[in-house]
Amino acid sequence: MRESRTVLITGAAGAIGTATTTAFLRRGLAVLGVDRQSAPQREASDRYVHVVAELTDLQGLGAIDEALSRMPPLAHLIGIAGGALPDEPATQHDLEAVRPELFRASLEANLTSQFLALQTAMPRLRAQQGENRSITLTSSFNALSAQGMPAYSAAKAGLVGLMHGSVHPLGALGIRINVVAPGTVRTPRTERLWAADPSHFTRLEAGTALGRLAVPEDVAAVFIALSLDFLHVTGQVLTVDGGQTVIHR
Repeated sequence: MRESRTVLITGAAGAIGTATTTAFLRRGLAVLGVDRQSAPQREASDRYVHVVAELTDLQGLGAIDEALSRMPPLAHLIGIAGGALPDEPATQHDLEAVRPELFRASLEANLTSQFLALQTAMPRLRAQQGENRSITLTSSFNALSAQGMPAYSAAKAGLVGLMHGSVHPLGALGIRINVVAPGTVRTPRTERLWAADPSHFTRLEAGTALGRLAVPEDVAAVFIALSLDFLHVTGQVLTVDGGQTVIHR
């Protein structure tokens, strides 16, 4: 079934973003993907538009809004953009290694970027009164457990606060907002990030209740459910970690 509605996905060129884009296209929605990188594998789709943009740049936000003006009405925002910065793994066990500029940069990449995407989407979401509309932000199990990387963890916890601060005013407009907190997902990006620690993924996999790490499709399935299926769920944090948070709490 094809719907004449659009989902905006930030961080669309990464592993989780790609899986999420595929899932929404299969459900019949049009997708506007946004990322710092291009997504050439999607260029042939008549229901996928890709914008290369920096979410903290006004020009980039303008390009997103302009692209949305040429697509079916916006119904959902999936905020995936962000991630730990290259210098952050070294701070996992050393709070004093978090330089002020690194802390600010992680907040900008992981919290401010998602807030600005939300603000950009709001006028179009508000206009679709009476329709199913939702916002889903991507936090991390780092925000909920003792996993270290203080700047990244603080930024991801900030998204939970952003949700709590927004749930009532958005609810008055009929718009739902939730947070997904993935556990460790092994992707090309995270493999590069943790290249100096060869046992990183094996160690974390052993610390899951289900005995495996999440794959991008696990997270994408939750985005689909919160946007299209769980129509009376708002103000919730859904952890997708195979039991990592429970074990490391």
